[in-house]
Amino acid sequence: MDYRRFGDVLVVRLDRGDEIITTLAELAKREKISLATVQGIGACDQVKYSLYNVAERSYSPNELSEELELTSLNGNMSMMDGEQYNHLHATFGRADGSVVGGHLNEAIISGTGEIFVHMISGEVERSKDEAKTGLNLFDFNK
Repeated sequence: MDYRRFGDVLVVRLDRGDEIITTLAELAKREKISLATVQGIGACDQVKYSLYNVAERSYSPNELSEELELTSLNGNMSMMDGEQYNHLHATFGRADGSVVGGHLNEAIISGTGEIFVHMISGEVERSKDEAKTGLNLFDFNK
């Protein structure tokens, strides 16, 4: 990974073999990011993503090992229990033209990743919504 800062924006290049989730978590710690939006594109060859079933409160995992275009990476960085928290979704294009995507759990870069991290001054915490969804939601009362 390499990156450059332009004001409140980090322009990030991920290199072959970099894992998106862990690399962005390391970047957030290094730059002390407590709130940001994330967007990007690139190419991956190993991905793990999931879809959340609210009624069952469980994720359905999916795993792919093939050449994929990362056509859209979107999400945010926030805080939970005082720790940095990434919430990313991704869409991947396959060789046959089909597209898959969901909540991103892991993705290994096969070519490059081009990511923009838009840092926002302030901090938003998350709390687990036990009553309704089971998800870690923005909590503006913390």
